Amino acid sequence: MTISLSAAEFQPTEMYFLLRDSVVPRPIAWVSTVDAEGRTNIAPFSFFSVVSPSPPVLGFSCGPRGDNHNAGVQVPKDTHANILATREFVINIVPESLMDEMVKTATDLAPGESEFAYATLPHAASQTVAPPRVAGAPVAYECRLLDILDMGKNHWIMGSVQHVHIDEAVYVGRRGEQNHRVDLMAKIATRPVGRLGRANYVRLREIETRLRKDGPNN
Repeated sequence: MTISLSAAEFQPTEMYFLLRDSVVPRPIAWVSTVDAEGRTNIAPFSFFSVVSPSPPVLGFSCGPRGDNHNAGVQVPKDTHANILATREFVINIVPESLMDEMVKTATDLAPGESEFAYATLPHAASQTVAPPRVAGAPVAYECRLLDILDMGKNHWIMGSVQHVHIDEAVYVGRRGEQNHRVDLMAKIATRPVGRLGRANYVRLREIETRLRKDGPNN
């Protein structure tokens, strides 16, 4: 038997939980920013995807602080406030080796308090933007703000990719030949983790290949 419900029957937080617990697994954008005073911040966001490959644009959904979608007064998360102030951010791909640190950076710290320091997370300088990237991330995308779509109590933040950092351990392309490729599956430590419902995450282990018969399989 199927339970059929109108979307109007759900309170905002109930719908958030439904989507969070059913649209799985999800990739995680580990977004680093700085505030107007240059203080660092980093937080994970699992409502995340590629918006466009050409031009390269990435996007993620940022809800209110505490993800309380039923509250009458919404307080913006530091990530959202920092991007509005500086128009810059870095999206880091989360490897298995830094899963614990990623979870720790989700802690609700006071504005201005650095999650990098709180999680003892090493960082490295970026090339084109002020926010640092995560040292140890297999891939990191330096982004400038392209647009923010206000979706009620949530915000879909899109960034135009300016510069890319790739760990040599996952780089399988050929420099100078415009054939830049990566293989994040090559080593367990660099495999990205995914988000499930509640406090559950997934590690990539069983991978199957399915080849298409009507086109390229690259």
